[in-house]
Amino acid sequence: MDSGKKSACAAADLTDDLIVEILSRLPPKSICRFKCVSWHWYRLITDPEHRNKIPQTLFGFFYPSFSLNHENDIVIFPDFVDVVEDEQPFSDPSLIFMAGYKSIVPDICCNGLLICSCRKASDEYDLVVCNPATEKWVVVPDSGDESIALVNHFGFDPSISPNFYVFQIIDADENYGYVGDVNIYSSETGAWSHKESGWGDELQLVDRGGVFLNGMLHLLTYNFKILTVDTEGKTWRTIHLLEPMTVKCIWKGPEAFIGQSQGRLYYINMRAGGTPKLSVWILEDYASGEWIFKYSISISQIFGEKDLMFERDYALIAIHPQCNMVFFVCRCEDKLISYDMDHVLKKFR
Repeated sequence: MDSGKKSACAAADLTDDLIVEILSRLPPKSICRFKCVSWHWYRLITDPEHRNKIPQTLFGFFYPSFSLNHENDIVIFPDFVDVVEDEQPFSDPSLIFMAGYKSIVPDICCNGLLICSCRKASDEYDLVVCNPATEKWVVVPDSGDESIALVNHFGFDPSISPNFYVFQIIDADENYGYVGDVNIYSSETGAWSHKESGWGDELQLVDRGGVFLNGMLHLLTYNFKILTVDTEGKTWRTIHLLEPMTVKCIWKGPEAFIGQSQGRLYYINMRAGGTPKLSVWILEDYASGEWIFKYSISISQIFGEKDLMFERDYALIAIHPQCNMVFFVCRCEDKLISYDMDHVLKKFR
């Protein structure tokens, strides 16, 4: 028996407790790589019971980088800003392994997979799902629906299923922005399915991204509700918000955000009037829809300045998936800022 086969046999003989103990002694970058060993190892590493023992971290964010090509046309390719010093889980953030595209725009990242809008030489676009760590990628076929699509959303949770899903939200009233039916693509079947909406009428979607949690897509609306649907389009739900979102200008959108951290849904609202504050709510009981009020943080406490305006001066972009930390882009300094809601501020490039 060669050494490779001996190593494989030895690894197979390890108990889950022993694997977790070994992984707990490794740096985060190695943990990220070991998630790709097998689905069993991924589930061990991401299991909520092991979260405090195994070092898990968010490495950073993809963002679109603009430049000019040799024909002086604007082209867009991904770049990456890291939040862990000297730690990148892949070699080239521009995703050059996806050859043949003039531009690649990173749209949504979900549990290690990235969905991108990719422009071909013919100026047509492909919707592509890729894994930047393994450099594997697949083109999502067109849904074939000629209705106006409000937005595409993306879902992937390998602790539940190895398959990913694309949700295409249809405009119910053509150009008025009301939520209609949903087309759902499954990587398991390689096909789209059309699902009639189970949410009701006159619900207007907030363009703040969606959250994939517990096998469900979550969407924020101007109606002070969160809409959810599962990957098969069988379970539809509406979760009511306890605190109305702040909307100063309808064309700029609300000053609100939803995200997920530590297996729970978060709702963050920018309270206006007096001293602007960050209001943070957590869905404590998913089944009953019970929210708890967790934090109220002054914006001046975060940035050290007064009279800052949401979107003009700063933007909230994410919640850390493993801890009570939020990330902002500070537009005046062109920096990414993290704020631990237990009062620790850090700036990145």
